[in-house]
Amino acid sequence: MKRVIIIILAIICGLYTVTHLEFIGTGKVGVVYSMSKGVEDKTLDQGVHFVGPFKKVKEFTIGNEQIVMTKDKREGSKGNDSFQVATADNANIRISFQMSYRFLPDRVVDTYKKFKGMNGEDIVEQRVKTVLKSEVSEVTTDFEMMDIYSGNRAEINNKITDYLNKSFQEKYGIEVIDASIIDVHPDEQLEKSIKNRITALQKKQQAKAEQETVKVEAETKLIEAENEAKVKIKKAEAEAEANKLKEKSLTEEVLKQKLIDKWDGKLPAVNGSSNNLFGLDSFVK
Repeated sequence: MKRVIIIILAIICGLYTVTHLEFIGTGKVGVVYSMSKGVEDKTLDQGVHFVGPFKKVKEFTIGNEQIVMTKDKREGSKGNDSFQVATADNANIRISFQMSYRFLPDRVVDTYKKFKGMNGEDIVEQRVKTVLKSEVSEVTTDFEMMDIYSGNRAEINNKITDYLNKSFQEKYGIEVIDASIIDVHPDEQLEKSIKNRITALQKKQQAKAEQETVKVEAETKLIEAENEAKVKIKKAEAEAEANKLKEKSLTEEVLKQKLIDKWDGKLPAVNGSSNNLFGLDSFVK
């Protein structure tokens, strides 16, 4: 009989122990609450823990998790979870979005208290996701529709990440590691408007390119004309300088020598004239 009682007690103790074991998953911590002591400051790390019968444990993710809100079914997206955001040019454009996040380990106890016993998953589903659309719109309203559709998406995503990280750390004790618009889904009317803008932009760019070409050609011709004028000026200056040197070299002695060089030794026969004709007697002397 005693053996039976021992076996029964062992089974009861075993069942009690098993039913009061709490398993904390990888990348998570557990916040412990009891009616007598309230919320405990120390959290439970990953692994198996024995928890008293009057205690409750709520899990929070301190490893990286993702929120995926897409038009098609992807991991974490239940269906068409895409949503609309506002833009600086008063357009509304539908986007697919994802965010990597984690609860800050040193803040989970305060977060648990703040949200009155909700666990991390409930906070994300019932609090974070409900404000996510408006929070993202706070950033997209600084950008025009075309910036979001085909512009520098990396810049926009960086600003969204910074904004959400600051906001969610303060409100939920959540660190946002990365947040990004991964796709854009304009409706038929908006898509038509986008195509018209793209066409107009292409025409504008083409006109600008043509204007640049004309400008370059005009500048090239001007440079060529200026260079040609400079060449002519240099040439004229050279000729003037040569003439000036030539004039300086034509002295009276040089002219007389040239006359002597050309004289054949005969004096012209002119009545009443002398050898001094044209001053040549002075040359002979």
